[in-house]
Amino acid sequence: MANDRLAQLRSMLEEEPGEKFLRYAIALERKREGDMQGAAADLEGLLTEDPAYIACYYQLALVLADLGRTADALEACRAGSLKCLVTGDRKARSELLALAAGLSGEEDE
Repeated sequence: MANDRLAQLRSMLEEEPGEKFLRYAIALERKREGDMQGAAADLEGLLTEDPAYIACYYQLALVLADLGRTADALEACRAGSLKCLVTGDRKARSELLALAAGLSGEEDE
């Protein structure tokens, strides 16, 4: 069934190739299926094209951390939190900073 969902999302993307949300949904589906490399590549590609797609930073950081790429995950949190300053997204910035603190072992005690 999971492969059906991914196939359906890809089919929808063929019909609307510029639809960023579909690309994001495909990345999350790949993550859910355990394809962390593919999910990371999808999220990185989406951020390359649209650095203002704030949700990607958090998910990318999670995927990179899962891959053992903690330094890259922290960089995704940093880049995303800076982009949040520009866009004014306080909630996402707070979540990214909390994730970064958790990844670096600096969580509140």
